[in-house]
Order: sequence, then structure tokens, then C-alpha cells
Amino acid sequence: MLQALEQQATLTSFRPDADDRQPEIQIRPDLERLAALNLNTQDIGDTLRTAIEGSTPTQIQRGNRLVDVRVELNEAAIRTPSQLERLPLFTQGNQQVRLGDVARIEDGQAPGEIQRINQRQVYLIAGNLTEGASLGAALEQVDAVLKTVELPEGVSALPSAAAQSNQQLQAALPLLGGLAAFLVFVVMAVQYNSLVDPLVIMFTLPLALAGGILGLFVTQTAIGATVIVGAVLLVGIVVNNAIIMVETANQIREQERVDRRTAILKAAPQRLRPIMMTTVTTVLGIFPLALGGGQGSEFLQPLGIVVFSGMSLATLLTLFIIPCFYLLLHDFFNWRPGKKKPRVKPVESPVLSEIQR
Repeated sequence: MLQALEQQATLTSFRPDADDRQPEIQIRPDLERLAALNLNTQDIGDTLRTAIEGSTPTQIQRGNRLVDVRVELNEAAIRTPSQLERLPLFTQGNQQVRLGDVARIEDGQAPGEIQRINQRQVYLIAGNLTEGASLGAALEQVDAVLKTVELPEGVSALPSAAAQSNQQLQAALPLLGGLAAFLVFVVMAVQYNSLVDPLVIMFTLPLALAGGILGLFVTQTAIGATVIVGAVLLVGIVVNNAIIMVETANQIREQERVDRRTAILKAAPQRLRPIMMTTVTTVLGIFPLALGGGQGSEFLQPLGIVVFSGMSLATLLTLFIIPCFYLLLHDFFNWRPGKKKPRVKPVESPVLSEIQR
């Protein structure tokens, strides 16, 4: 599998996520010959343990204590595989056979460490993204390569932790986005003591998400965990401009006793400079992150792209669309059959009174 990934996967470089394999001597018993001699693998293991580590067949008493008598072979007698082949095994009739007669001894490689997930032995393969590659595209390429590899019976491929977290976040996107939008709407509804103005402000969210999707499409960035975080972050940022405009229009309407059309036409030019200042500072601050570059940029760059493109497009459209929705929604919810529009009391201007005099 590691060889197939190294040959076919171009967006990542792979390596075993474990210590290097260590040389070992492997003893492979001939089960048929062992059964004919009424021996088993435990007999071979006991003989090897006695030869290498020693065993304690008895104890001797010295004073008030017992001392173990350990029996083991000399180290010089078990240094090479050929010496191990001459180790004696005793059958039930005290017939002596050599280990080499009932087993094959060969050199092999042992795992540097044994790793398990859910009590199942696993072999972990770690990968590093190549420069300019995205995590989503790399995971798709790895999945395509794994489908071409025929695994032995009993061996299966498990998704990586990054792939699992990416799938979980994508599945949670509707819930996270809906919860964030609902909380923003509830807070504004409590503050405004109305449902119409918060509804007007919430129309900035589709504009922002459209801008974020457009930025991902232009840059060919795959949707991943940081994209979802950026989308949720965008929900709380883009409503600020609409809040400023709607709040100013309501204040002008209360103070000057004018209709909503006049109030929003006065509020939009007044709030243009603060809206542009906050938008420009935010967009310029996130722009280096959207460009990428540096270590870890492939992880944070999608977040910067979503916030940068979503904030830019939402601000541009907010200046034109929010005033329209402000008038349309208020007229729709205040409309009654046969109801006449309230007449706005004209405000006397001191300058005009002086001219008339």
C-alpha cells in the first residue's frame, strides 16, 4: 500500500508513522513434524527461553532463605542461527531431536512498535501535503489509490483522523451555520424588540455565503474544516454593516419624523464611511492569510479565502440591497387591506420660518 501511494499519489508524500523495523531471527515450526513427535510450539518456546534467559528448575536453601538455581546456556553457544538449530528438544520417550529438524530458522524484520486502534493491530501511514495542495483534494486522491490496491483477507483500510474530522465537520455544517444564524437573529430581535429589522439584517448572510463560495470556486479550493470555520465566522462579521445602516435609519426616522424611504436614503450616505473603513481594515487584515505562504498555510488559507471574498461581496451588495429590503419588508408586514399610509407631520425648519418672515 505504501508503495502504491508513493507511485500514484502526487499531492502528498508518505512515510510509515512508526519506528524503523528491527532485524530479528524468526523461527517457523513445521507443525506436521511437531505433531508426529508429540511436540508443540510451547515446547519450542520453553527450550528457547531456557537457552537464552534461563529457567529455575529448583531452589537451594542457604541459612534462612531460598536461592533460585537458574539454568541457561553460555552466550557463546547461541550467537548464530546455526547454533540455534542445534538446540536439543526432548520428546516423551526422551528421544533427542534438534530444533533445526522441526523448524526453519531465518532472518527477518520485526516492527519497531506495534500500534493498535480499538484493540486491532494497525499500520499507520503519515502524509505531508506538497506545496500548493489542498487537504480535500489529497484525501480524494488517496481514496482513489486505495481502491486500486487489493488487500489480503482480514486486512482493511481505515480513514485517517483528518478525513474523519473533515467528514464530521461537513456533516455538522448545516447545524453549526443554522445555530449561529439563529443566535444572531435572537440577539437582534431582543435588542430591536421587533422581528422585521433583524430579518432585514439577516439578508446579508446569503450575500456573504455567496461571496465565500465564489472565492472558493475561483481559487479552486476544496471545502474542508477551515472553510466551515470561516463560514461560521463570516456569519458574525457581515451583519455589522447592516446593523449600522438599519440602526441609523431608525434613529433618523424617530428624530426627524420622516418616512422610512427618506430615513434610509439619509442613513446610507452617513454610514458609508464607517462601513467602508471597517470593511477595508478587515479585508486587508485577512488578505495575507488568503494569499497563503509559509508553514501551515495550506490549512489556514481556505479560512482566509472565505472571509476575504465573503466580506468583500457582502459589503458591496449590502450598500444597495439592504435599503431595498428595509423598505420592502416593512411595507409587507405593515400592509393591511384598506389601510392608509400614515401621514408624516412636516417638521418646521427655523431657516424657512426666518425667510418667510
